Amino acid sequence: MLVALIASIFGLVLAYYLHRFFFVLNFMSPIIFFIGLVKWRKPTLTVWLTWISGFGIWVSTAAMVIVLSAFNGFEGVVEGIYTSFDADLKVEIKEGKGFDSQKIPYKAIEEIEGISHVSYVIEEITLVKHEDRWITCTMKGIEHGFLLGSRLDTMIIEGFLDLGENGAPMAIMGYGIKNRLGVTADPRFADFVSVHGLVRSKKLRKNTQPFNKKTIPVGGVFSINPEYDETYIMVPLSFASDLLEYGADITGVEINCADGTDLQKIKEKVLEVIGPQFKVRTYFEQNELMYQVHQSEKGMTFIILSFILVLSSFTLIASLTMLIIDKKNDIMILASMGASVQQIRRIFYLQGLMINFAGALLGIATGYFICWIQIKFHIIKLGGAIVPYYPVETEWADFLLIMLTVACVGLIATYFPTKYLVKRHFDQAN
Repeated sequence: MLVALIASIFGLVLAYYLHRFFFVLNFMSPIIFFIGLVKWRKPTLTVWLTWISGFGIWVSTAAMVIVLSAFNGFEGVVEGIYTSFDADLKVEIKEGKGFDSQKIPYKAIEEIEGISHVSYVIEEITLVKHEDRWITCTMKGIEHGFLLGSRLDTMIIEGFLDLGENGAPMAIMGYGIKNRLGVTADPRFADFVSVHGLVRSKKLRKNTQPFNKKTIPVGGVFSINPEYDETYIMVPLSFASDLLEYGADITGVEINCADGTDLQKIKEKVLEVIGPQFKVRTYFEQNELMYQVHQSEKGMTFIILSFILVLSSFTLIASLTMLIIDKKNDIMILASMGASVQQIRRIFYLQGLMINFAGALLGIATGYFICWIQIKFHIIKLGGAIVPYYPVETEWADFLLIMLTVACVGLIATYFPTKYLVKRHFDQAN
């Protein structure tokens, strides 16, 4: 970062002196090189326009770095939130909902390199009651060992991450469900809820009870986001199976992988083991809409910032236009000495590029420095949010994209004024 900052400052200073010295990069002609050194003058309107154009590109580039890094930070936070609840991989049957757990080669999946935990899952909509309060939610039955490999422990705000042992099941519910039912996970109160699941194996008649009922104590409360907090209650797999009369049937298999593993490769290996009648989705695919919306927002923001950069480039066009008009006498001198229109045009073209790239490099260095300060010291706080400070994450791909965008805008903004105005004054000299 320090090297980039020094290089950017050097480039901006060099661009400032270029418009004064009129430096000609043509080593094949010493005469043209000597005449290109123009006398020293006090700052004029052209000088101020040069500084303003460089400043506009500098600020626009820094803003792009900061805003895109902020989007990356929020994406990382959202990803961490969702992965704390959703498994890395989820196996489901393509047609229908429930299926026999014996169809899944459990041991073969566990032996795949990179997989840390595997759990059968039963997920079904149920009614939950406490005293006179009823709510509809999604009951998720999982194996107790699967919680040990999850990231849900960081989201527990009350009670414990415990589904119960030795035949005493316990429920872990979302914060929204807890508030709506008016229960607590505090063991001093020992609150119980009754879970009502739709009968699966019996034919419903007029006088038959359509729901099975089981009670379970509240062992813990998690808080992830409103979507999950208002939806899920987690119970042991055996509790869900008995309530819904699933027997050996399940609705899916959830798989957690070791950190740093390639989920796509593991997904392909799991598909080879389980067969074509099943589908496997990563947590990205499970929340595909959310990630698409985030990428769309980031893309639209980048387009808007690029448009602001384009507006800033008009000052570069004005600066080059004024410079060419100011140097028309020098253009005539160079033309009379035998300089071609391409050689004279190159002078102004290179100066425009120098201003553009100096502003871009300085903007990237400034943006990165501001992001580094936020990452290191958490200057900007977020009160009452999921994270206590504004999340920021820099990515080199963003830097390359920003540099490419600034380069394209600078090339276009520099090309047209130098092409037409230089040729006009060159023709007048001849």
